[in-house]
Amino acid sequence: MNDPAEPLLAAIVRRPLAVWVICSVIAALSLAAELARPATADMGLFLYTAGRVLDGARLYRDVVEINPPLIVLLNLPLVLVARATRLPEFPLYRLASAVVVWTLLVYSSRLIRRYLFTDEPGRAHYLTLLLCFGLFGLARIDFGQREHFVLALLLPFLLLVGAELGGRRPPSLEAGAIGILAAIAVALKPHFGLVWLVVEGFRRVRASPAERWRISPDMAGLLGFLAAYVLVIWRFTPDYLTVAALLGPAYASYMREPFANLLVLGPGAPLIWFALLAFVVLRRQATRPELCALLAWAVLSCFVAGAAQQKEFRYHFYPALALAFVLLGLLAVDSAETARLTSERVYGRVSRALLVAIVVVVAGSTVFEATHASAGKRKQQADLLELVSAVRARAGGRPVGVLSYTIESAFPLVNYAEVRLATRFPALWPFAASYWDSIASGGAIHYHLVGEMPPPERYFFGAVREDLLAARPNLLLMLRPARDAAANGLRRLHYVQYFGRDPELAALFSRYELVEQKGEHLLYRRRESASDPVGPAPSAAPGTLDAKPAPQLGEIGLGQVEPEWLLGLGIFVISLMAEGAVRRRRRADELGGTG
Repeated sequence: MNDPAEPLLAAIVRRPLAVWVICSVIAALSLAAELARPATADMGLFLYTAGRVLDGARLYRDVVEINPPLIVLLNLPLVLVARATRLPEFPLYRLASAVVVWTLLVYSSRLIRRYLFTDEPGRAHYLTLLLCFGLFGLARIDFGQREHFVLALLLPFLLLVGAELGGRRPPSLEAGAIGILAAIAVALKPHFGLVWLVVEGFRRVRASPAERWRISPDMAGLLGFLAAYVLVIWRFTPDYLTVAALLGPAYASYMREPFANLLVLGPGAPLIWFALLAFVVLRRQATRPELCALLAWAVLSCFVAGAAQQKEFRYHFYPALALAFVLLGLLAVDSAETARLTSERVYGRVSRALLVAIVVVVAGSTVFEATHASAGKRKQQADLLELVSAVRARAGGRPVGVLSYTIESAFPLVNYAEVRLATRFPALWPFAASYWDSIASGGAIHYHLVGEMPPPERYFFGAVREDLLAARPNLLLMLRPARDAAANGLRRLHYVQYFGRDPELAALFSRYELVEQKGEHLLYRRRESASDPVGPAPSAAPGTLDAKPAPQLGEIGLGQVEPEWLLGLGIFVISLMAEGAVRRRRRADELGGTG
């Protein structure tokens, strides 16, 4: 059989050092591109919450967050280092993230060489290259998200199971450590416990009857760590259980997208489904079909875990997207032109062309981001710095009241301005969640009376009221309410109308005056006396303007990604044509030699 993998794998075997040079370049460029981007709101939230805990705040009481506590605990040392060394937190966070992911990649490569492809160094290094590109090149705007760490932490477990399917097993102590790594992934994002369940089920079905019900060292490590983690939560952060029970259902409904829709139209769905279809068609040609089957199940379970969260956030689908790329890379290198079925030949050609297009486009975009600041990026950075200066100058060192449903209004603003939030909520998303059905349906929003509020909303309303009255911040930063029309979505929420129904909050708002507008945010300063205000007080009058249209998360914005998409399509077509030309020339040479 004509194996297209042989020249590539032989070249890798001859130059193993080049593999790590390439991996280092991929990781360095990805980190450089990440450092060139503005810090994300989620990074700001992680670091802010850890800093508040170090300053004595009680997690889930003084700082209320819906995420489990592990991500906060892992950021505590990072904030301590930043404070001790006076290094900026965001570059430190990004560098630490790159080091953690790189360390897990190096360890995964060791598992590949020692237990998975022990006699095939070319394939071992090729798989390392695929994993490196998935962990660094494809991470892009998902760099440093919990899902980024989840994928890196789950890889050793996937490789362990792949090695066992081939008849090799790491020592018990090492397998137990791999189970702990998988447990950390599940603790960071419990939805991805589904991946462990599916992969473990796949492993047990393939195991011999004697091994099927054995508690493996990695399972013991995983279950032991998760049991200890639950005890730590119960002992040190018991308020998380209360918050999760009270606000968890509200968050599940917030920005909800139907599960079935996400399986079809979710971020990365076309690549994920194509990789799974390619596996179905090409599995007979795979050198290690059991490994490809394992990866296919991992891709599917990661995809379902992302869709089960019912949010159209790209990072929820990043693990499935990266693993689909790895699966596609293994299938592409093993598919042969001499396959008997036309479908196998077609899927093989398309897989190789698609793989080349993804690598070229992502690598090119990464280089461009690392070396050039786009006009949009420069404006975004300038707007942020301008807002930071205004907040720092007017806050007077006191907490800032941020009235907005999105954490992007508060973060990374408060990190750069070095101020604290006046409320325990990083964002007022429970307000949006309480009226999500009306917002999603496009109907008019009618705010509940306090006595009619369901328990989650009543708790939220009372907590914000208590916090604002206690803090009496010098500065209020409010997301400007838009006209109550369906097209304005979440921007229809009116914070003064909602909170101003409370007499004490209404009196508090009356003491503020508008001092300036920064983009979509209004800045109100608290007056020290009852003298005539310079600007108007926060008003309960209905919004009259429409919000600026913007693509939703996961939506294809023509002005934003079309050039990259078109470039990828062009490279894909060129790759198909080039492979066809090579195939025809090879066939002509074979016929000439026969003649």
